[in-house]
Order: sequence, then structure tokens, then C-alpha cells
Amino acid sequence: MTLLILLLAAILLSVSSAFGQATVDWTGTWGTKWRGGSAELVLKQVGDQVTGRYEAYNGRVEAKASGSQLVGRWIEDGQSGDFIFGMSPDGVSFMGRYSGMTGEWWTGVRTDATAYRSVVINQSDPMSTLASYIKAMNESGADQIERADGGAMALTSKAASVIDLSDANLVGWSAVDYTQQYFSVIDKLTFHLRDLPHDAIVPDEVTATLEQFDTNVTFDVTFRRRDGRWYIVGPPLATLQAKRLELAAARGQPVDAVVAPANLRTPRDTFKMLFGGVVDHGVDQTLTTLDLRNFSAAVRADEAALLVRYLTRVIDRVGYTYWQEIPDDPKSTTPFVFMEHPAGDIVVGPVETDDGVKWQFTQETLNNIRALYAAVEEMPVAPELLPLVKDDPYFTARAFAHSISPGLLKRIGPIERWQWISLALAGVTAIVLGHIVSAVIFFVAHWRGFGRNVERSALSRLLAWSIRSIVFGFVLIFAMRVLGLPAVIATPIKALAWTAVVLGAVPIFWFWIGGVADIYRGHFVSPGYHETLISLLTGLARVALIVIAFLLLAEVLAIPYQGVIAGLGIGGLAVALAAQPTLQNFLSGLTLYADRPVSVGDFCKFGDKQGTIEHIGMRSTRIRSPDRTVISVPNSDFASMQLENFARRDRIRLSTTLQVRYETTADQLRYVLAELNKLLISHPRIAEDPRRVRFVAFGAFSLDIEILAYILTKDNAEFLAIREDLYLRMMSLLDEAGVQLAFPARIEYSAEDLPIDDEKRQAAEAKVRIWREENRLPFPDFDKAEKAALSNRLVYPPEGSSQTHVAEPELPLDEPVAPARKRGWSIGRPKPAHP
Repeated sequence: MTLLILLLAAILLSVSSAFGQATVDWTGTWGTKWRGGSAELVLKQVGDQVTGRYEAYNGRVEAKASGSQLVGRWIEDGQSGDFIFGMSPDGVSFMGRYSGMTGEWWTGVRTDATAYRSVVINQSDPMSTLASYIKAMNESGADQIERADGGAMALTSKAASVIDLSDANLVGWSAVDYTQQYFSVIDKLTFHLRDLPHDAIVPDEVTATLEQFDTNVTFDVTFRRRDGRWYIVGPPLATLQAKRLELAAARGQPVDAVVAPANLRTPRDTFKMLFGGVVDHGVDQTLTTLDLRNFSAAVRADEAALLVRYLTRVIDRVGYTYWQEIPDDPKSTTPFVFMEHPAGDIVVGPVETDDGVKWQFTQETLNNIRALYAAVEEMPVAPELLPLVKDDPYFTARAFAHSISPGLLKRIGPIERWQWISLALAGVTAIVLGHIVSAVIFFVAHWRGFGRNVERSALSRLLAWSIRSIVFGFVLIFAMRVLGLPAVIATPIKALAWTAVVLGAVPIFWFWIGGVADIYRGHFVSPGYHETLISLLTGLARVALIVIAFLLLAEVLAIPYQGVIAGLGIGGLAVALAAQPTLQNFLSGLTLYADRPVSVGDFCKFGDKQGTIEHIGMRSTRIRSPDRTVISVPNSDFASMQLENFARRDRIRLSTTLQVRYETTADQLRYVLAELNKLLISHPRIAEDPRRVRFVAFGAFSLDIEILAYILTKDNAEFLAIREDLYLRMMSLLDEAGVQLAFPARIEYSAEDLPIDDEKRQAAEAKVRIWREENRLPFPDFDKAEKAALSNRLVYPPEGSSQTHVAEPELPLDEPVAPARKRGWSIGRPKPAHP
């Protein structure tokens, strides 16, 4: 068994090892570095055999791949050595050693080869050689413009491959570093490549003098032919560094000055930013190259993006743009004409801005660029730029229209026929799609059980039109991006589209705010207290919604609302004074929430009026009176009133006076007092303390018995029912004792008057006599044992009641009582008891 387990483990280990040793693919372009140097390494793998070149040193590699490792030899001019590379797990980098594997490191990372492949080295003549060198360095990012597709090291290596370093005297510098130093000199010059030697050249070495724009400094570039290919002869490093200092001094700049093309200080900077495609912190820097002062702010960003695409499409038909052919003098004020055409010129000129003078494509260029593109559209893009040209929705749509019928490109007014047709179709599509989307949303809502009875309500119709308006606006906005409309057409259409979106969104968000408020109301068992804050916040949110909608509309319609907002700061004092009552009411509303004297649903007395709180808003409080009228009181007045909140009481006071006839004897009265005390003690809804039954006065026509007790309820309807029960029991008790209530009137007694029931009187007196003899006379109070025996002896509700006969326990005084849920004052309709 053990042997079987070991055999299975060995098999699994061998299988996993076999999978782990699967050979990786080394094919691709790699940016590599080693101690003191760097180069682009291009590898090609066939099976497990890998070959490659790194042109910066005229080197090549021959190796064999095994698993994630690459083992082989590097070969340069008369030199060679061994190396080993190990691929990272993600396949995008490697770590290696070379020179006999003695510890010298060699690392690399995969690069996007798009830019690398777009640069083709042509050494057929001096002009082509220098053009290849400049193009490789420009695309590598050495011109201070970061390229999105990388490949900087690869392109620098390509540029280094055309430099003859035999006279350079590098003194420890690498070929790549020298190449970059050489470019820093070339990049400060301005020249036309066509002025360099080209075509048939007899000698094997020629020299061309290049000039710095608007200065007297020149630089001699020597070319040497070797094995039928032309190379740039690199001058001694010291000479190169001295020339760099001279060129910087001629411009009045320190040699280590940081050149930032984004500042647009020269025409060359403008072209660099246009073709650099730089996006910094979410801002497309290419848009800054355009003079957009006369364009509407509502469509400026979209229009600028389209104009940039027009410009690049036209310039791509001219050919590759070499920065070194464009002036770079920041002190110049003469506009630079890049291209002239009967349909319009491409011109870059100085523009005075808040940040100083910037060189931008002129407004005349931007106004004519559409007509210029239409005139040169049949001219194909320069072959060397085809790998860099990206698909564009607008130009793709335009080409499709042209394929249908060239007549669709005929201009009618400010735009072409196909744009008019597409715009009309977009409008119809927006309307139809809006109705479809609203219908689908309401169908799903109905299917899920929402709003089944509101299909034809005003609210549902409003929300349906809101959805249609939003869809209509977004469809038009999307269509504008594809159609590439000029500002004269795009401005009103964009304003219409965004206005539809904003106006459609306001009702939806308005009712959404209310829905959120209702959800939070439902989270609270007793929402009265929180209703105040919810109401205030709902009002604030809706006011903010309206303000934001107005600001968005102002932005869309290019209304200068910033000045109005700034003016509010100056008139703020006047506004504050005018709005003082409103602000006072709002703050009083917050005070009512924080202090919590009343809540929504509470029955209270305020001033000489009383009612149930229905709403505490931003300005006023609404109260429903017992007469069912609505009283509206400003928050500031309501908060300053003396408020008596009946909903916060934990019990209700019962106070009454029984007036009995003077014919009642003392013992008879003692009996009544004792029985009344028993009644209060025995009743389950009477609080233990305070509880009082006392003979208090000899009235003008009666003996007065004062009764004071607290009924354990906060509901007025329930209080009335319990009091009624007590009064009925008291009547029975008086009748049992033969005691009659007195009448506030003069009475002349005669033989015919109703006589006192002597039998009942005598029975009452006899019971009192027994209490006295047994020392159980309950005056001034019952003893504790008898109280305990009597407590909760009565049945309430009484016998025969339709209510259940469950005695409810007495609530302690300190027990918190939850406020009632939105209960108003009920007349003539008793409410169910609450424990």
C-alpha cells in the first residue's frame, strides 16, 4: 500500500513538473538594461530556438528556451559571452546575468511595439539617415512628450544604431546615453531635412551645417558611408557638450533648463502637444493648442476635441512632422505657417492669455479646418503614419456616408447633407426610444407590484415624460459626438439636449427624495420625533435640487451665473436682512427638533388653543384642532409659546368631589369613605400613589368628599371609559350605603319627601361599629396588609363588557411610555386600550 502511494505521488510530481516546465514565449520587443547601458532587444522564437538583435550595439543573441528560462550567447563586434534569463510569472519582465554568468545583471520588460514598428530605419542617404534618427528620438519621448504606447528604450536603441561612435570618445558613457546627448543638441536646431545631402553622393563623407532659429549658432553634422549605408558621425563627447552650452546661451537659458512643451512657448511646443496625446489629471492637453476664445462655452470642449481630430487628419496627409523643422524661438512674434491651401491655411500664432503668451492654432485655421479636410480628404494618409492612425467614430460615419453616395458630403449651410439626415433620424430615434424605455420601466414596476393603481395618475404621467425627456437628451448628446457638428449647430442642440435631461431629472429626483424620506419614516416605530428632522432635510434636499438644476441649466445655456453668485456676496447683508423671518423660522424648526417639546402626532396645548401636530416644516408648524380645522403657526412663534404636550403624560388625573346630603350620619360617611378607598385600591387601572379619598368640607348644602387618583393611561378615550366605570361603581356604593347626593337648591322637607332608608343606614353604621370594635377602622388609612389583600381585586372592564377581562398591571411612574403613532383627538369613539 505504501509503495502504491509513493508511486502515485511520483506520477503527480512528474506531471506537475512537466506542466511547470512548459516553455514560455519569448517573442516580442523588450526594453533591457545592464550596468552602464541599455538597449532594445527584439526576440523571435521558433520552437525552443530564440534569436534576436539589439541594434544600439549592433548585437545579436542566440539562445534556447527551456521552461521559463532562456540560455544562450550574446554576440557584438568581435565580442561574445554567455547569458541566462528567467521569465517572471506574469510574462512581462525577466531577470538575467551575462559575461560568463559572473554576476553582471541584465533585466528587461516587454514594451508596446506600435511606435517601434512605425519607425523604419533608412540609411540610403544622409537626409534619410538623419530623418530616421530624429523620428526615432521624437517618438521615444526624448522631446519631453510622454508617449502612451511606450517603447522609449527601443526607439532610442534604433536611433543609436545609425550613429558612428568611432570618433566619439565616450569616456565611460553608453551608446544610448551619448545618443540622447546628441539629440539634445539636434533638438535645439531648426532646419529642413530636404536641405541635407540626398540622392546620388560621390564622396563617402559629407558635412551639413544646421542652424539655430533666429541666432547665429550653427552645428556641423557629418555623415559617413560604410558598407553602402550612411551613418551620423558622432563628434567627441566634449565637443558635443560644449555645443549644447553654446546653444543654451544663445537662447539666454541655462543649459539644465527644464523645457515644458505644455507651456506652449513656441510653435514647436504647440505641435508637440497636438501630436503627443497627453492627458494630465483628466485634462486633454491637446485641447490647449487651440485658440477657442470665440467659441461658445457650452460646446467648447466637444468642439475642441473634434477640431483636434480634423487638424491631425489633415496633417497626417502631409506626412510625418519633424519638430526640428518648426521654429522654437520663444521670443518670436511671427506666426508660423505650416501649410497653405486654397481652402484654408494651418497657422500657429502667439495668443495673449491669462497665463502669458501661448502659441496656438489660430481662429482662422479652426474656422476653415472642416473645409480644408473636405478638400484634402481624397489624399491618403502618409504610409509611415498608418500604424499610428486610430479609428474615429465621426470619420468612420463620414466615410460610410461617402460610400453610400458622394453627394451626401455636399454642404448645405453649416453642415453636410448626411449630418442633416442623421440629425433628423437621431431626433426621431430619441422620441421613439424614450417612449419604449418609459413603457418598459412602468411595465416592470407594475409586474413587480409597484404602483398598480397609478397607471393613469398625474404622477405616473409626469414620471413617464421625465424618463422620455432624459432618454431624448442623452440620445442627442451621443449623436452629437458621432456627427461632429460645428458650434453654430452644436450649441443649440446641446443646450436642448441637456435642458431635456435636467428638466426630466428634476421630477424624478424630487419624488425620489420623498420616497427616501418615507423609507426612513417606516424604520421608526414612533416616527413623530424623527418626522421633524426628516421633513426639514427633505425640504432642504428639494431646495438644493432646484438650485443645482438652475446652475446646470445656466452652465448649459452659457449664462454667466458666476457673476451673479459673486454679487450675492456683496448683497448678502441685504438678503440676510430680508430673509431674517424665514431664517428665524428655519432655525426655530431645528430647535423644535433638538429640544423636542412636541413631535408629529402629539396632542398639545399651545397658547389658548390645542390640537394634534400634523407637520413641522421649514417655515411653519401645522396643527389639527379638535374642530378638525388646520392651524398654521410660524415656527418662531410656536417655539416661543408655552407648550403643554398631552401625549407625553404617562397617566391622567382623576379629580372629583362627591356632595352627599346632610342627613348622612358620621358612621354612614365613614363607611362610604372606606368603601371608596377600597374601590380605588382594588381597581387595576388606578395608580397606587397619589390616591386620596377624604371628607374635606361642610358645603352650603352638602358634605363634600374629595376624590383624587391617577388613571394608568395616556389615551384620553380610554381615560373617559375608566372614569365612567369608576363613577358607576361609586353610584352603586352610595346606594348600598343608603347615602344620597345633595342638590344645590333650597329644600323644604315634608312628610311626603323620600325618607332616608333607615335599614341601609343602620347596616352601614353597624359595619363601622364592628370595624371600631375590631380596631380595623380605616382612618386615616387602611393598614398595609388590608391594602395588599384589596389590591387589584376588581375586574376591569366590568362584568358583561365586550372587552376581555384581563386586569392590566399598574405601570411604574418611571417607566418610559412610547409616544403614540400619529393619533389625533377622537370624539365619541373609544379607542382600544394599549398596555
